[in-house]
Amino acid sequence: MKAVLKLCRVGTWALLILSSLSLAGGFLGELHPLGDSLAVFRVPFAGLAMICAFILRRDARAALLGAVATGVMLVNWLNHSPTAENPTAQQLTLYQKNMLWRNDGNESLMEAIRTSGADIVTLEEISRENMPILGDLRTDYPVQQFCPFRRVGGVAVLARGVTATNRLACAEDLGLAAMEVEGPTGRFWVAALHLPWPWPHEQAEHVDRVVKRLETLDGPVILAGDFNAVGWSTAVAQIGAAGGMARVGPFAATFDLPPLGYPIGIDHVLAPGGKGEIEIQPKLASDHHGVLAHLPWPDAPQ
Repeated sequence: MKAVLKLCRVGTWALLILSSLSLAGGFLGELHPLGDSLAVFRVPFAGLAMICAFILRRDARAALLGAVATGVMLVNWLNHSPTAENPTAQQLTLYQKNMLWRNDGNESLMEAIRTSGADIVTLEEISRENMPILGDLRTDYPVQQFCPFRRVGGVAVLARGVTATNRLACAEDLGLAAMEVEGPTGRFWVAALHLPWPWPHEQAEHVDRVVKRLETLDGPVILAGDFNAVGWSTAVAQIGAAGGMARVGPFAATFDLPPLGYPIGIDHVLAPGGKGEIEIQPKLASDHHGVLAHLPWPDAPQ
Protein backbone atom coordinates (compact mmCIF):
# COMPACT_ATOMS: atom_id res chain seq x y z
CA MET A 1 0.00 0.00 0.00
CA LYS A 2 2.83 2.41 0.86
CA ALA A 3 4.48 1.67 -2.46
CA VAL A 4 1.26 2.53 -4.30
CA LEU A 5 0.84 5.79 -2.38
CA LYS A 6 4.46 6.71 -3.06
CA LEU A 7 4.00 6.01 -6.76
CA CYS A 8 0.87 8.17 -6.83
CA ARG A 9 2.72 10.98 -5.10
CA VAL A 10 5.61 10.79 -7.58
CA GLY A 11 3.14 10.82 -10.48
CA THR A 12 1.32 13.83 -9.05
CA TRP A 13 4.59 15.68 -8.66
CA ALA A 14 5.50 14.84 -12.24
CA LEU A 15 2.17 16.21 -13.48
CA LEU A 16 2.57 19.34 -11.34
CA ILE A 17 6.07 20.04 -12.67
CA LEU A 18 5.12 19.29 -16.27
CA SER A 19 1.98 21.45 -16.18
CA SER A 20 3.85 24.29 -14.44
CA LEU A 21 6.66 24.22 -17.01
CA SER A 22 4.13 24.15 -19.85
CA LEU A 23 2.25 27.04 -18.25
CA ALA A 24 5.46 29.06 -17.96
CA GLY A 25 6.44 28.19 -21.52
CA GLY A 26 3.19 29.73 -22.74
CA PHE A 27 4.57 33.16 -21.75
CA LEU A 28 7.74 32.76 -23.82
CA GLY A 29 6.41 33.25 -27.32
CA GLU A 30 8.90 36.04 -27.95
CA LEU A 31 11.75 33.56 -27.44
CA HIS A 32 10.36 30.70 -29.52
CA PRO A 33 7.12 30.09 -31.49
CA LEU A 34 6.47 27.04 -29.31
CA GLY A 35 5.43 29.53 -26.62
CA ASP A 36 2.33 30.56 -28.58
CA SER A 37 1.38 26.91 -29.10
CA LEU A 38 1.59 26.28 -25.35
CA ALA A 39 -0.33 29.51 -24.67
CA VAL A 40 -3.40 27.99 -26.34
CA PHE A 41 -3.69 25.62 -23.37
CA ARG A 42 -2.85 28.09 -20.62
CA VAL A 43 -6.13 27.55 -18.75
CA PRO A 44 -5.96 23.69 -18.78
CA PHE A 45 -2.31 23.77 -17.70
CA ALA A 46 -3.15 26.15 -14.86
CA GLY A 47 -6.13 24.02 -13.82
CA LEU A 48 -4.09 20.82 -13.79
CA ALA A 49 -1.35 22.49 -11.75
CA MET A 50 -3.91 23.73 -9.22
CA ILE A 51 -5.39 20.25 -8.80
CA CYS A 52 -1.98 18.64 -8.33
CA ALA A 53 -0.89 21.38 -5.93
CA PHE A 54 -4.02 20.82 -3.85
CA ILE A 55 -3.28 17.09 -3.59
CA LEU A 56 0.30 17.91 -2.49
CA ARG A 57 -0.72 20.94 -0.42
CA ARG A 58 1.25 19.89 2.67
CA ASP A 59 4.46 20.52 0.73
CA ALA A 60 5.31 24.23 0.62
CA ARG A 61 6.89 23.89 -2.82
CA ALA A 62 3.69 22.45 -4.26
CA ALA A 63 1.63 25.16 -2.55
CA LEU A 64 3.80 27.86 -4.16
CA LEU A 65 3.35 26.39 -7.63
CA GLY A 66 -0.37 26.13 -6.97
CA ALA A 67 -0.51 29.78 -5.94
CA VAL A 68 1.20 30.84 -9.17
CA ALA A 69 -1.22 28.74 -11.24
CA THR A 70 -4.15 30.26 -9.36
CA GLY A 71 -2.86 33.74 -10.13
CA VAL A 72 -2.66 32.93 -13.84
CA MET A 73 -6.20 31.55 -13.78
CA LEU A 74 -7.50 34.69 -12.06
CA VAL A 75 -5.83 36.97 -14.59
CA ASN A 76 -7.42 35.04 -17.45
CA TRP A 77 -10.78 35.11 -15.71
CA LEU A 78 -10.62 38.88 -15.23
CA ASN A 79 -9.74 39.32 -18.88
CA HIS A 80 -12.92 37.44 -19.79
CA SER A 81 -14.92 40.26 -18.20
CA PRO A 82 -15.93 43.11 -20.52
CA THR A 83 -14.97 46.62 -19.52
CA ALA A 84 -17.35 49.54 -19.64
CA GLU A 85 -16.84 51.76 -22.66
CA ASN A 86 -17.60 55.44 -22.85
CA PRO A 87 -20.42 56.00 -25.34
CA THR A 88 -19.38 57.62 -28.59
CA ALA A 89 -21.47 59.86 -30.81
CA GLN A 90 -20.60 57.79 -33.89
CA GLN A 91 -19.80 54.11 -33.94
CA LEU A 92 -18.41 51.91 -36.64
CA THR A 93 -19.77 48.35 -36.76
CA LEU A 94 -17.57 45.51 -38.03
CA TYR A 95 -18.60 41.91 -38.73
CA GLN A 96 -15.73 39.39 -38.67
CA LYS A 97 -16.20 35.84 -39.99
CA ASN A 98 -14.17 32.82 -41.03
CA MET A 99 -16.65 31.34 -43.51
CA LEU A 100 -15.21 27.79 -43.69
CA TRP A 101 -14.03 26.97 -47.21
CA ARG A 102 -16.40 24.01 -47.55
CA ASN A 103 -19.49 25.50 -45.90
CA ASP A 104 -23.08 24.60 -46.78
CA GLY A 105 -23.96 27.94 -48.36
CA ASN A 106 -23.75 31.71 -47.93
CA GLU A 107 -27.41 32.57 -47.39
CA SER A 108 -27.48 32.54 -43.58
CA LEU A 109 -24.25 34.54 -43.35
CA MET A 110 -25.43 37.17 -45.83
CA GLU A 111 -28.65 37.59 -43.87
CA ALA A 112 -26.70 37.94 -40.62
CA ILE A 113 -24.35 40.53 -42.13
CA ARG A 114 -27.21 42.60 -43.52
CA THR A 115 -29.16 42.36 -40.26
CA SER A 116 -26.12 43.46 -38.25
CA GLY A 117 -25.94 46.74 -40.14
CA ALA A 118 -22.15 46.37 -40.31
CA ASP A 119 -20.19 49.17 -41.95
CA ILE A 120 -17.20 46.87 -42.53
CA VAL A 121 -17.05 43.11 -43.08
CA THR A 122 -13.91 40.98 -42.87
CA LEU A 123 -14.05 37.47 -44.30
CA GLU A 124 -11.65 34.51 -44.42
CA GLU A 125 -11.65 31.16 -46.26
CA ILE A 126 -13.31 32.57 -49.38
CA SER A 127 -12.93 29.51 -51.58
CA ARG A 128 -14.11 28.67 -55.07
CA GLU A 129 -17.29 27.25 -53.53
CA ASN A 130 -18.31 30.35 -51.56
CA MET A 131 -16.72 33.07 -53.74
CA PRO A 132 -20.19 34.19 -55.01
CA ILE A 133 -20.79 35.93 -51.65
CA LEU A 134 -18.61 38.84 -52.81
CA GLY A 135 -20.81 39.46 -55.81
CA ASP A 136 -24.02 38.89 -53.86
CA LEU A 137 -22.99 41.50 -51.27
CA ARG A 138 -21.61 44.03 -53.75
CA THR A 139 -24.86 46.01 -53.85
CA ASP A 140 -24.74 46.40 -50.05
CA TYR A 141 -20.94 46.61 -49.83
CA PRO A 142 -19.59 48.14 -53.04
CA VAL A 143 -16.09 48.85 -51.67
CA GLN A 144 -14.17 45.56 -51.65
CA GLN A 145 -10.63 44.22 -51.50
CA PHE A 146 -9.91 40.49 -52.00
CA CYS A 147 -6.60 38.63 -51.76
CA PRO A 148 -6.17 34.91 -52.46
CA PHE A 149 -4.63 32.66 -49.82
CA ARG A 150 -3.88 28.97 -50.29
CA ARG A 151 -6.37 26.23 -51.03
CA VAL A 152 -8.32 27.05 -47.88
CA GLY A 153 -9.48 30.30 -49.42
CA GLY A 154 -8.69 34.00 -49.60
CA VAL A 155 -9.46 36.98 -47.39
CA ALA A 156 -11.51 40.07 -48.09
CA VAL A 157 -12.56 43.43 -46.67
CA LEU A 158 -15.97 44.79 -47.61
CA ALA A 159 -17.23 48.27 -46.74
CA ARG A 160 -20.10 50.66 -47.34
CA GLY A 161 -20.61 54.35 -46.72
CA VAL A 162 -16.91 55.04 -47.33
CA THR A 163 -14.64 55.66 -50.31
CA ALA A 164 -11.52 53.59 -51.03
CA THR A 165 -8.51 55.92 -51.33
CA ASN A 166 -5.71 53.33 -51.46
CA ARG A 167 -5.22 49.57 -51.57
CA LEU A 168 -2.39 47.43 -50.25
CA ALA A 169 -1.17 45.13 -53.01
CA CYS A 170 -1.84 41.46 -52.31
CA ALA A 171 1.30 39.54 -51.32
CA GLU A 172 1.69 35.92 -52.35
CA ASP A 173 0.81 33.39 -49.64
CA LEU A 174 0.26 36.01 -46.92
CA GLY A 175 -3.47 36.02 -46.15
CA LEU A 176 -3.75 39.80 -45.71
CA ALA A 177 -6.17 42.14 -47.50
CA ALA A 178 -6.13 45.85 -46.67
CA MET A 179 -7.44 49.10 -48.07
CA GLU A 180 -7.46 52.72 -46.98
CA VAL A 181 -10.90 54.33 -46.81
CA GLU A 182 -12.28 57.79 -46.21
CA GLY A 183 -14.74 57.77 -43.31
CA PRO A 184 -16.64 60.51 -41.45
CA THR A 185 -13.59 61.26 -39.30
CA GLY A 186 -10.94 60.95 -42.00
CA ARG A 187 -8.83 58.29 -43.66
CA PHE A 188 -7.92 54.98 -42.03
CA TRP A 189 -6.98 51.43 -43.04
CA VAL A 190 -9.19 48.35 -42.69
CA ALA A 191 -7.72 44.87 -43.05
CA ALA A 192 -8.64 41.19 -42.93
CA LEU A 193 -6.10 38.56 -41.86
CA HIS A 194 -5.82 34.77 -41.83
CA LEU A 195 -2.76 33.27 -40.15
CA PRO A 196 -1.59 29.64 -40.33
CA TRP A 197 -1.53 27.52 -37.18
CA PRO A 198 1.29 28.17 -34.68
CA TRP A 199 4.43 26.07 -34.21
CA PRO A 200 5.25 23.52 -35.57
CA HIS A 201 3.44 25.26 -38.45
CA GLU A 202 4.72 28.49 -39.99
CA GLN A 203 2.70 31.10 -38.11
CA ALA A 204 5.75 32.93 -36.74
CA GLU A 205 7.16 33.47 -40.25
CA HIS A 206 3.82 34.84 -41.44
CA VAL A 207 3.58 37.17 -38.45
CA ASP A 208 6.98 38.65 -39.34
CA ARG A 209 5.81 39.29 -42.90
CA VAL A 210 2.49 40.77 -41.79
CA VAL A 211 4.27 43.07 -39.33
CA LYS A 212 6.53 44.41 -42.08
CA ARG A 213 3.50 45.14 -44.28
CA LEU A 214 1.55 46.86 -41.51
CA GLU A 215 4.52 49.05 -40.65
CA THR A 216 4.32 50.59 -44.13
CA LEU A 217 0.78 51.89 -43.58
CA ASP A 218 0.20 55.52 -42.63
CA GLY A 219 -2.70 56.38 -40.35
CA PRO A 220 -4.99 54.41 -38.03
CA VAL A 221 -5.59 50.72 -38.72
CA ILE A 222 -8.50 48.41 -37.88
CA LEU A 223 -7.74 44.74 -38.48
CA ALA A 224 -9.83 41.62 -37.88
CA GLY A 225 -9.51 37.98 -38.77
CA ASP A 226 -8.74 34.42 -37.86
CA PHE A 227 -5.35 34.58 -36.14
CA ASN A 228 -5.20 30.89 -35.18
CA ALA A 229 -3.67 32.31 -32.00
CA VAL A 230 -5.23 33.13 -28.63
CA GLY A 231 -5.69 36.69 -27.46
CA TRP A 232 -2.75 36.64 -25.06
CA SER A 233 -0.29 35.27 -27.63
CA THR A 234 2.84 37.00 -28.84
CA ALA A 235 1.48 36.84 -32.40
CA VAL A 236 -1.54 39.00 -31.55
CA ALA A 237 0.59 41.43 -29.57
CA GLN A 238 3.16 41.84 -32.36
CA ILE A 239 0.55 42.46 -35.05
CA GLY A 240 -1.28 44.91 -32.82
CA ALA A 241 1.88 46.84 -32.05
CA ALA A 242 2.84 47.02 -35.74
CA GLY A 243 -0.44 48.71 -36.64
CA GLY A 244 -0.80 50.83 -33.52
CA MET A 245 -3.67 48.62 -32.37
CA ALA A 246 -4.80 46.49 -29.43
CA ARG A 247 -7.28 43.64 -29.17
CA VAL A 248 -10.88 44.72 -28.59
CA GLY A 249 -13.07 43.14 -25.92
CA PRO A 250 -12.68 40.29 -23.44
CA PHE A 251 -11.31 36.83 -24.20
CA ALA A 252 -14.11 34.85 -25.83
CA ALA A 253 -14.24 31.40 -27.43
CA THR A 254 -14.80 31.44 -31.20
CA PHE A 255 -13.61 27.97 -32.24
CA ASP A 256 -13.84 24.43 -30.82
CA LEU A 257 -10.44 22.79 -31.15
CA PRO A 258 -10.67 19.16 -32.31
CA PRO A 259 -10.69 16.36 -31.41
CA LEU A 260 -12.16 17.13 -27.96
CA GLY A 261 -13.85 20.42 -28.86
CA TYR A 262 -11.77 22.55 -26.48
CA PRO A 263 -13.15 26.13 -26.88
CA ILE A 264 -10.53 28.75 -27.72
CA GLY A 265 -10.66 32.36 -28.86
CA ILE A 266 -8.70 32.78 -32.10
CA ASP A 267 -10.87 35.27 -34.03
CA HIS A 268 -9.99 38.81 -33.01
CA VAL A 269 -10.70 42.45 -33.79
CA LEU A 270 -7.84 44.92 -33.32
CA ALA A 271 -8.38 48.68 -33.23
CA PRO A 272 -6.56 51.85 -32.08
CA GLY A 273 -6.25 51.72 -28.31
CA GLY A 274 -8.32 48.54 -28.20
CA LYS A 275 -11.39 50.74 -27.82
CA GLY A 276 -14.75 49.16 -28.51
CA GLU A 277 -16.97 46.22 -27.65
CA ILE A 278 -17.50 42.78 -29.20
CA GLU A 279 -20.43 40.38 -29.39
CA ILE A 280 -19.96 36.71 -30.30
CA GLN A 281 -22.23 35.65 -33.16
CA PRO A 282 -23.55 32.21 -34.23
CA LYS A 283 -21.41 29.83 -36.28
CA LEU A 284 -24.08 29.54 -38.99
CA ALA A 285 -22.60 27.37 -41.77
CA SER A 286 -19.03 27.65 -40.47
CA ASP A 287 -16.88 26.07 -37.74
CA HIS A 288 -16.04 29.54 -36.37
CA HIS A 289 -18.28 31.93 -34.49
CA GLY A 290 -18.64 35.37 -35.98
CA VAL A 291 -17.54 38.47 -34.07
CA LEU A 292 -19.53 41.71 -34.19
CA ALA A 293 -17.54 44.73 -33.01
CA HIS A 294 -18.73 48.24 -32.21
CA LEU A 295 -15.82 50.67 -32.50
CA PRO A 296 -15.33 54.43 -32.51
CA TRP A 297 -14.52 55.78 -35.95
CA PRO A 298 -10.72 56.26 -36.02
CA ASP A 299 -9.44 59.81 -35.79
CA ALA A 300 -7.35 60.80 -38.77
CA PRO A 301 -3.76 61.82 -37.88
CA GLN A 302 -3.21 65.54 -37.47
